Amino acid sequence: MPPQNDAALGGGFFRNRFTRKNSTSSLIIDDTPATSTESVAAAEATVAATAAAAAGGKTYTWEEVAEHNTEKSLWVTVRGKVYDISSWVNNHPGGKEILLLAAGRDITYAFDSYHPFTEKPTQVLGKFEIGTVSSHEFPQYKPDTRGFYKTLCTRVGDYFKQEKLNPKDPFPGIWRMLLVAMVAVASFMVCNGWVGLEGGVLAGWGARFVAAVVFGVCQALPLLHVMHDSSHLAFGNTERWWQMGGRLAMDFFAGANMTSWHNQHVIGHHIYTNVFMADPDLPDKSAGDPRRLVKKQAWEGMYKWQHLYLPPLYGILGIKFRVQDVMETYGSGSNGPVRVNPLSPWQWGEMIFTKLFWFGWRVVFPLMSASFRTSMATFWPLFFVSEFMTGYFLAFNFQVSHVSSECDYPLGEAPREEAVEGSAGGKEGIKDEWAVSQVKSSVDYAHNNALTTFLCGALNYQVTHHLFPTVSQYHYPKIAPIIQEVCKEFNVDYKVLPDFVTAFHAHIAHLKALGERGEAAEVHMG
Repeated sequence: MPPQNDAALGGGFFRNRFTRKNSTSSLIIDDTPATSTESVAAAEATVAATAAAAAGGKTYTWEEVAEHNTEKSLWVTVRGKVYDISSWVNNHPGGKEILLLAAGRDITYAFDSYHPFTEKPTQVLGKFEIGTVSSHEFPQYKPDTRGFYKTLCTRVGDYFKQEKLNPKDPFPGIWRMLLVAMVAVASFMVCNGWVGLEGGVLAGWGARFVAAVVFGVCQALPLLHVMHDSSHLAFGNTERWWQMGGRLAMDFFAGANMTSWHNQHVIGHHIYTNVFMADPDLPDKSAGDPRRLVKKQAWEGMYKWQHLYLPPLYGILGIKFRVQDVMETYGSGSNGPVRVNPLSPWQWGEMIFTKLFWFGWRVVFPLMSASFRTSMATFWPLFFVSEFMTGYFLAFNFQVSHVSSECDYPLGEAPREEAVEGSAGGKEGIKDEWAVSQVKSSVDYAHNNALTTFLCGALNYQVTHHLFPTVSQYHYPKIAPIIQEVCKEFNVDYKVLPDFVTAFHAHIAHLKALGERGEAAEVHMG
């Protein structure tokens, strides 16, 4: 919660400095940057009267809360209570952008997973309470009465304290991506026929084809590393780190859009992982989608072949992202089942500018510059080789982690689903606690394989990522055993497959099983 895919930029794009706290221990206890005592006190004083008035306990529907989704009027709900945090926006230690993304929503699970190592945010939030909510936009998880997630947070938090480590340290990502950037520049030059290579072996079609493949991988790697961590506030300790790192990789380098990713990945997929009709990564309707991923979808004849026709189509994922930005997030104001909050003129301008910038350096520059010798007939085939390579690289890494015979699909597996009580607003409830559901709807593979971990951006530690999205991916190999130990204590099945090949087979097995007519068979790979 990359997402993906943290939406509204608002003003103050460069408001926060590149600063780190002097004390490592305070950084760990307070997993967001410091805010002055005077600013916090002023904000709290401003809402004192509002908080007092809330004692009357006014009740709101989720639709009423959703109307307050701007910087001037920003409400959220957490564990059934409504909070007006409008006066807190400019004082939030984690920055303005994440609050504008959360505006008008139930942020219970995001609130917990984005403040895993401190109780201070809960104490501050209480001052802004104005009432309760009587209904919910999406299904609710079972309350964590056993303390499973709290135990996880305590154990992992203790690890960072004992080792005196910064959970958001950006520098492991920086040096890795500098190496990737050098390879990307070299492959871009070879692929597009840099004049300095004329007459040499690297000017041949074969070398340029290989360079196009390599560039496609290099286009994907910053998204899996810096962009993904930035989208979860895990790349550095200030909003400026997250904005700069994420947008350099996603918007300027890849030509996609962070705002769109934030809505799909952070506010949608990470909160409602594999929840049918709530997770934007799943089909958002019961019929008519080319994919059948859950049993509640109506079966159609074409699904019998989906394990054959879907994988080749994964290559268009990068292109789909760029089109989806414009047509859905900015065009229709939604991303699957996730509604997009009002987008500012700044966000529209940034989206248009970065897409033009990307098209300029990626297409116009090599075709028009005297530094390159490439024709339309050569450029476009190699361009699409790179694009499809990026799409395959991203899609296969994404798909094996959740679309698998090893994963659960809450509210999508009709024959096995157990509804729970207490789901307001007529929504069917989810049988597991949020943290347990994250474990069950994800699958890990290839633990302790450094090469695999690098190539997939640590998505082979998917459970760890979903439980602790605000922790940098470079810590996952160390904290995954801690999570496994707690899962064993609470009798929660933590699935780890031996390697990527096995995980890929589990993905294909799921597509094949769901493509069969009638009730899909249970298939397990581990």
